[in-house]
Amino acid sequence: MNIIDLVKEHFTPNLISSLSSELGESDSGVSKAINAFIPILLGSVLDKKNSTTGLFHTIKTFGASRGLANINAEATTPDTIKELITDLLGSNAQPIISKVAEYAGISTSSSSKLLDITALTTFGSIGKEAEFQHVKENDFFGFLEGAKDKIIALLPAGLGLGALGLGSFFHDSPKITETIDIAKDKVTETITETKKIVDVEPVEAPYVAPVDAYAETHNTDGGGSSFWKWLIPLLIVALGAFLLLKYCNKKDDATVTNTTTTTDTILTDTAAVVTTTRTISTVDLDGVALKAYANGLEQQVITFIKSPDYANLTEDQLKEKWFNFDNVNFVFGKTDQLEPGSEVQLDNLAAILKKYPAAKIKIGAYTDKVGKAEDNKQLSQKRADYLKSELTKLGVGAQVISAEGYGSEFAKVAETATDEERASDRKMSLRFTK
Repeated sequence: MNIIDLVKEHFTPNLISSLSSELGESDSGVSKAINAFIPILLGSVLDKKNSTTGLFHTIKTFGASRGLANINAEATTPDTIKELITDLLGSNAQPIISKVAEYAGISTSSSSKLLDITALTTFGSIGKEAEFQHVKENDFFGFLEGAKDKIIALLPAGLGLGALGLGSFFHDSPKITETIDIAKDKVTETITETKKIVDVEPVEAPYVAPVDAYAETHNTDGGGSSFWKWLIPLLIVALGAFLLLKYCNKKDDATVTNTTTTTDTILTDTAAVVTTTRTISTVDLDGVALKAYANGLEQQVITFIKSPDYANLTEDQLKEKWFNFDNVNFVFGKTDQLEPGSEVQLDNLAAILKKYPAAKIKIGAYTDKVGKAEDNKQLSQKRADYLKSELTKLGVGAQVISAEGYGSEFAKVAETATDEERASDRKMSLRFTK
């Protein structure tokens, strides 16, 4: 789920030009302001995810209930968006507006309006898609966490957001740099002091006359004893300086290593969030092995075709026998693009239909009750049509009799229920027909 691309794709050149005309600003100024507000808003969501109650639910509900059509500078900002901006930015909203205005070369009033429009578009797009894709709260923040480095990279240089007292998200990168720099300063200071010890010590030591080899080896006279008295301490000092220098270098290396390890941990945790743990098994299609989830759509469909019900049920009875897709997922924000791996289940379904050419199916798409009924129906219809078109490309279009998006028409769970409870109403399904 590429959240950043999903948000940016709504800010088309035509929209930028339209907003510029309405605000009396240049296209470049409007574009720079929007590109600054996007990472600020997304970063603030990450920063406030644990301290703002119901943040994900608010974004998701707003996206599901409001379309993104007719975005313009003259429209009134919805109260939900105003409240979200206040929750995320607080008293820093106005200073941020001023800083972005200066950075983009636009007026403060234009900057304020563009913040509202960016927030509306950002939360409207990701909220709507999160609702339709049945994205849960932990997964949503996992996707954002995975994009953290990209969000930070989008922040324009020179805005100085950290000075405004914003959350840790806007301080992470400067803190790492500061830690490394301090460590390097300490190493430099230690090296300087060590050099002083090594250079000064031999100068202060008394001169000792040469002794013969036998006396030095057997310690038979005072000359050999005097030699070792000043040489041994000098060696100890030199060894101590060497160890001290080595220790400081290790501290500096440790600082950089720890920073890298933290980043790796974030990426690993993110991967764990989005990686499926379901087991892929082999499903037998009359001697042909299909790779699919155990007891998933493929197995259910094959079992049904071979059962007496397939031939004996009436059309009205077949209407009650739906099978849910369990490995077909749309790309975040798309109605005409599937996530990698989804093609496997469509290939399997096509293989099953080719094996049983007399079989005919109907595609159905559903949503829960959240949002406007007409919006839900339109969205589900587009995705149902897309699955039908993909099966047609695979050579079984004649067996896919129809595709229909039902939206929330058959949803059973209340709109006020939890996201997990409403998940049963959101699905892509198929049934057999005569």
